[in-house]
Amino acid sequence: MPEEKNSKKTTEEHNNPSEVSEKENSQVPKTNKKFYKKAWFWLVIVLGSIGVGLVAFFAIYFSAQNTNKKAVSTGWDDIAKQANALALLGTSVNDKTSFDKYALELKNLNSSVADKSGNVQKLRFPNNDVEKYSKFLAEYGSYTSRATSLADKINDYTEADNDKLKELSEVAKLSAKDARDNIKYLSSSMPDDAFKIQDVLSSANKTILSKELSIKAQEQAAQAQSAKDKADKAAVDANTGNYLNAFIAGNAAKMRQYMTAAYQAEYNFNQLTAESRAFVYPASFRILTTTKVDSSNYKVQANVLFKYRDGSSQYTIGDELNFVYDSGSASWLVNSVKEGSAF
Repeated sequence: MPEEKNSKKTTEEHNNPSEVSEKENSQVPKTNKKFYKKAWFWLVIVLGSIGVGLVAFFAIYFSAQNTNKKAVSTGWDDIAKQANALALLGTSVNDKTSFDKYALELKNLNSSVADKSGNVQKLRFPNNDVEKYSKFLAEYGSYTSRATSLADKINDYTEADNDKLKELSEVAKLSAKDARDNIKYLSSSMPDDAFKIQDVLSSANKTILSKELSIKAQEQAAQAQSAKDKADKAAVDANTGNYLNAFIAGNAAKMRQYMTAAYQAEYNFNQLTAESRAFVYPASFRILTTTKVDSSNYKVQANVLFKYRDGSSQYTIGDELNFVYDSGSASWLVNSVKEGSAF
């Protein structure tokens, strides 16, 4: 009866189609999902990216810290070196030339501080050391900037300027000490004289003003003396002419006006008489040189031409006239005459 069983089975399958479908599905092989669609893959990607990012961040961070440390250390040492050079120049400031050298070095130091202050603002991931160094640069920069401005007008430097500059120096000095004490890798120290710029400026102001006033006084005295010498020479030349004209004219009274009492006492006025000049007479003169001997003496060289009355000949005698200043008459007078060969 096998046919009946098969027929019965077929009939049952027709009556239960769901069972047939389940059997067919159980016989079809299952397909696996692709790996990139699985959750674990994306978890690995995310965690890996975070890891790489952290590694890159820490690499950049620690590199930046090394850069910061180098910038702070090198910058500090450079400023300390320049401050030492400035302090050394400050010990030899005693005139305008030496002060100009000091002022130039001060200007260079101020520019250096300003440049480093600008560069420190560009540092990445600034730490406590950078902040202390930056604070020092700002406060020391204020100090050197103010000092540079005052140095440009050193003749106008006042006690008020000095007090203000000293106040700025104290603030800068405290910030320098704070940086030096807390930034452990700094190898050099700022010199004390780096904060005594006001002392140099104050001293320079007094020294330069004193010397300038002294020089000005000397110049004024020299100008006054030159004017006096010019006036004295003109007076001596004029009196020489007056004296020699009176001599040629044989006018004793006129000559006496230009002679000292001592010279009048020893002078032979008889040579002025007509009898003494019967054959030879002084005809003219020429002043050659007028020389200042000292503050109260002049020497004049003049040639006096003598002629024979018959016109047969002539000759020249050189007169050296010595003038002295007579305070009683406030004039230059002939004190002696030395005759000799023509000049």
